[in-house]
Amino acid sequence: MKLEDTGQTSMDLNFEIPEAGVSILQFMDGIQKRTNEKSGKTTLQLPLVIDKVVEGPEDNEGKKLSHFVPIETAFGEKQLAGILTMTGLIGTFAQKFGDTADITDDAFINALKLKLPGKMIKVTHEVRKDNSGKDRVNITKFEMVGTNGTKVSAKAQPKGKPGAGSAGTAAAAPADDEW
Repeated sequence: MKLEDTGQTSMDLNFEIPEAGVSILQFMDGIQKRTNEKSGKTTLQLPLVIDKVVEGPEDNEGKKLSHFVPIETAFGEKQLAGILTMTGLIGTFAQKFGDTADITDDAFINALKLKLPGKMIKVTHEVRKDNSGKDRVNITKFEMVGTNGTKVSAKAQPKGKPGAGSAGTAAAAPADDEW
């Protein structure tokens, strides 16, 4: 890349948020623990990409979004336990971290970064305005892939893990023993 002044004072990245619907999403790399400088509260940012549209506009496919889990709250703990259950990871995490884990601990977050990307989940999502009037995607419901007859396409299956995302195997998919 040639490093020279482009003269630009702004750049539109053409980031598009998906319209409301029901979709099969895949967790992506880039999971981060974030701390709000003002409140001191910690959230977990989970990046996702729409792999398959179940209900809604087909052009939602391939669009990216993030879900934020307030991991220092009972509500956040419940969400994270549900996500781990619906992606087939709860047993592996319970075995490694015990029945009561500190989900804010870096070791736990690092395990999420290793194990969650590539896993699939079905979500219902809508668009709402944030405090500054910008449109934001909000996930209102999570479901295990395969619920209500939903099947994941072959392209949706994580690489190197045949059948890991297919209907009927999501809950029983064996978790990797390597950390």
